[in-house]
Amino acid sequence: MIMAIRRALLVSFFLAGVVACRASSLAPLPLLVTIEASRTTAAPGDTINFLVSAQGGSLIGLETVYGDGTGDLYGTSGARTGRVTFRHAFSARGTFTVRVTATDATAGQTTATVDVRVN
Repeated sequence: MIMAIRRALLVSFFLAGVVACRASSLAPLPLLVTIEASRTTAAPGDTINFLVSAQGGSLIGLETVYGDGTGDLYGTSGARTGRVTFRHAFSARGTFTVRVTATDATAGQTTATVDVRVN
């Protein structure tokens, strides 16, 4: 009997929490994305880390284009904030503009870039 009462109380607390979470709504953050390179000069084949941070109301995903015909995608599933590290090695020499685009369900898109020189 005591176990049944405890179980009923836990279920009611859980359901109240679910309703409370759904009833409240967080205000969206301003749509913003930044990208930082672990280094901006490298040799062909060297791996560079790109730290991407984003915020918004309902982030759908991040797309990174490396400027050499390749890119990566990362889904954020409606999060308000996100941080991800993309890793890339350039095979050719040159200066590449790495562009990240954050897509938000309510605010659209915004981009940020960083230049990398491979010599």
